[in-house]
Amino acid sequence: LLGGGGKEPTYVARRLVRAAVEDVGIADTTALVVANAAADAYHRLGSPEGELALVEAAVYLARAPKSIAVYKAFARAKEAIKKV
Repeated sequence: LLGGGGKEPTYVARRLVRAAVEDVGIADTTALVVANAAADAYHRLGSPEGELALVEAAVYLARAPKSIAVYKAFARAKEAIKKV
């Protein structure tokens, strides 16, 4: 299923975790737990059963509120440190 797009499910799992951190962020802190749990489930089950966990996480992330406030604040803090 997921491999049909040309990407390995482990790559999809990594991207889900990234989306939970960067796109959803503090708007829904459970998103990271869901993404990590899906990646773990895929690691334990493999394909095709584990792919369902990845799909469920993708749906959760798609429906979750988004906030990049921490991502932006972190970028500003890194820039401020460079100026010191």
